[in-house]
Amino acid sequence: MDSETDRGKAMTNSNRFVTVVLLALVPLALVVGIIAGGTLADRSTGDTNTQSSGTPPAATPGGSASAASDVEVHFSPGGGCTQAIVAEIDRARESVLVQAYSFTSRPIGKALVDAHRRGVPVTVILDDENERGEHFSEADFLSRAGIAVYLDAQHAIAHEKIMLIDGKVVITGSFNFTRAAEERNAENLLVIHAKPALSEAYQSNFRRHLAHSERYEK
Repeated sequence: MDSETDRGKAMTNSNRFVTVVLLALVPLALVVGIIAGGTLADRSTGDTNTQSSGTPPAATPGGSASAASDVEVHFSPGGGCTQAIVAEIDRARESVLVQAYSFTSRPIGKALVDAHRRGVPVTVILDDENERGEHFSEADFLSRAGIAVYLDAQHAIAHEKIMLIDGKVVITGSFNFTRAAEERNAENLLVIHAKPALSEAYQSNFRRHLAHSERYEK
């Protein structure tokens, strides 16, 4: 009789243990299910901002994203490309080097003139082919403000879109320095910091083109 009682108690204790374990596991299962369900829902609705660990969120069209602390990417139209360029020029303290095919952006032109007036050396190389067209409208503005402007006539098209600031910042991409690029075109812009080898490669390229360019004065 005592042995049957002991077995009954053992079974009761075992059932209680199983119940406690199940109760502990249910909340965990619910949390896992919610996370999995949310991820699947995001994927099914095309939400690109929810991605696996280590993958940066994608930039929305006409927006921007930071892939890392030292790299920014912007997209136009309406993605703040001009604003990003002007902000970097405004922080310049040592030098601003510009290579451009098309240059009609007054905000960028004004930022370069402002940098020149606070004592920052500014040098601009532009494509020679557009000298007499609208693509070149900022050349006069910059030259008359005292900025050194050069024309590169050694190529079919001097199709660069580059700014090098203080020997530390590289700005490049498809984005021309124009109002159309900011407001109407589909463009991209990279702002790259703290990449000394990359910056030096771009500066060396700039010096090579400057050597065969002619000074523009008007």
